[in-house]
Amino acid sequence: MTGDAGRTLSLDEERALVERLKSGDTSALNGLWHAYARVLYASIVFPKLPNRDMAEEVVQNTFLKAVERIDSYQWQEHGILPWLKTIARNLSMDVHRRHKRADRFSKGYTRHMEVAESEQHAAQRPDRALMEQERVQLTRERVRAILDGGKLNARYHKAIELRLFQELEREQCAETMGIKVGTFDVLFHRAVKRFEVLYTKAYGDPE
Repeated sequence: MTGDAGRTLSLDEERALVERLKSGDTSALNGLWHAYARVLYASIVFPKLPNRDMAEEVVQNTFLKAVERIDSYQWQEHGILPWLKTIARNLSMDVHRRHKRADRFSKGYTRHMEVAESEQHAAQRPDRALMEQERVQLTRERVRAILDGGKLNARYHKAIELRLFQELEREQCAETMGIKVGTFDVLFHRAVKRFEVLYTKAYGDPE
């Protein structure tokens, strides 16, 4: 995590940077970054996302979002930091929800296949067994069609392939792809998010 934790700004200096940003001078963002990146990382983002790669990305996106919304910001006597904290907190929550959703997708898909396959071998009526077998096969075909449809980039495809189909642990997936575990987590939840968009567009909401 970069950023000068020891740097502080007076309110006058801070307000001058804000005014420069409002006028379109994006170089003024550097001053705010060096003053507050470490604060946002340590006090807001990392406690909600104890994953260094995810947390650093959220801090970066916080400042990018601030630039996008700077015209809506009205100067307050306590400065811009509370506003930046609100943006960081909201982005952290969004990433946390997406990460949990990706994890649920991974576990849910695996559990669905395990349960469905076990039902095939359990004592049950032949027609029920046939229905379950067809349902499992349809799910596999749909997932594979999305993966091989050319609309997922190669890294997303690889992440899902390793985690879901080869059922490797996160650490093994990261090692295979030559990246850190935290980086793999970021990549995987982005891959799942994109996959869900494609699946829903093709087949409707998953059951």
